[in-house]
Amino acid sequence: MKTIAIANQKGGVGKTTVARNLAFFAIERGLRVLCVDLDPQKNFSKTLRALRERTVGDQGDELQSLTGSALFDGEAIELQPLPCGESAALVAADRELVDVASRPLEDLHAPRAALAKLAKDFDVCIIDTAPTLGNPLYAALIAADFVVCPCTMDQDAIDGLGDLFEDIARVQQLEWNADLVTLGLLANRVNTRRAFDRNALEQLRDELGEVVMEGVLYDRAATQYAKDRPVWRVQSGESQILAAREMKAVCNQIFDKAAI
Repeated sequence: MKTIAIANQKGGVGKTTVARNLAFFAIERGLRVLCVDLDPQKNFSKTLRALRERTVGDQGDELQSLTGSALFDGEAIELQPLPCGESAALVAADRELVDVASRPLEDLHAPRAALAKLAKDFDVCIIDTAPTLGNPLYAALIAADFVVCPCTMDQDAIDGLGDLFEDIARVQQLEWNADLVTLGLLANRVNTRRAFDRNALEQLRDELGEVVMEGVLYDRAATQYAKDRPVWRVQSGESQILAAREMKAVCNQIFDKAAI
């Protein structure tokens, strides 16, 4: 099982959008997909529950399924992820995830051990993370093989990239996860009509080079509407056609880089 964390400490940059479309992309490739929601806002969980409702229905087993906070039990986990049909399963976010910020550092390695225990049943794991620095982000980065960093062309989001990359480097340098690979910075919701967005993206490419992924997700209404299914499966139209093409290209690039 290869594990990809979608990470950025800034909210509203499109982490869940990328996570849900990557998950659907993997499902449609016939892969067994484990979706892990470590964001107490639970939006990734809502997407997978909608998939479950369409494919499995309510079988009354959600209360007996593994949750995000339970991953911090490490290898001692006893419950299984929630089946969501079409070869997907969910480790849902729960309220107790807010307590991760106060966990001691040694506890942050437990989710990696828990996911290793589940690895034989899945080909790929997608982790959606909380919009915060510190322990919640560290736990996800320690558990992951790869990290993708979505970023909007917003000055606050761009200014926060330094802290994000410092946290990734700390995880590698302290050997909490020395093998963690950054797949790239993903420019998201880029508005081509705004000179600021165009200039900001060009400046990021000049400053960061190959760290900035080739694929770009532009500001498309269809992407914002696709909450419970991939953007290439929502109602057709010009916005949807363009958004689908761009999202599939990004998913392909991520999977190619991760050799999935």
